[in-house]
Amino acid sequence: MKELIKKLFGIKDGASMQGIIKIRAYKAGTKELVQEIVCKNIIMQAANVGKDLIVQKLIAAATGIDPYTLHITYAAIGTSQTAPTAADIKLGAESARVPITFGQDSGYNVAVMQFFFPDSSLTNQTYYEFGTFVDGTSSANSGQIFNHALFGVPYSKSAGIDTTIEVDITLT
Repeated sequence: MKELIKKLFGIKDGASMQGIIKIRAYKAGTKELVQEIVCKNIIMQAANVGKDLIVQKLIAAATGIDPYTLHITYAAIGTSQTAPTAADIKLGAESARVPITFGQDSGYNVAVMQFFFPDSSLTNQTYYEFGTFVDGTSSANSGQIFNHALFGVPYSKSAGIDTTIEVDITLT
């Protein structure tokens, strides 16, 4: 049926959502970039997380159920080396959490978000994972996880380094 609709109406039904995470390390208090790591991430696909939160928003008027705002409010970085799955409900080992510091609608299909971890708030150790949270607070494991990434290259934070993590969620 899908092929028939595409053939008759020229409609392509291949919508997808993907995310890219960019970790940028700067000398503290400067804009001097010392390291950049780029990796893909998983958008969650389980009850009350990730893509299901979008579906809930779309049908809220019809169902009368609208428990989440769909606002990504916080992000967290962690030390677990376990590969994320689409059904994750939290990071494996959350270490630090910060609120969103920048957000932009880019090209009508990309949500660009940035999260800033100043040198003083992120301990010097190796990090492996990152995620964003809908309706999260400053408390660890709060909110509904939206996406989860395992860094392709571990991020080793050292003294005198500020860290910015950019998340680009693309709808195609």
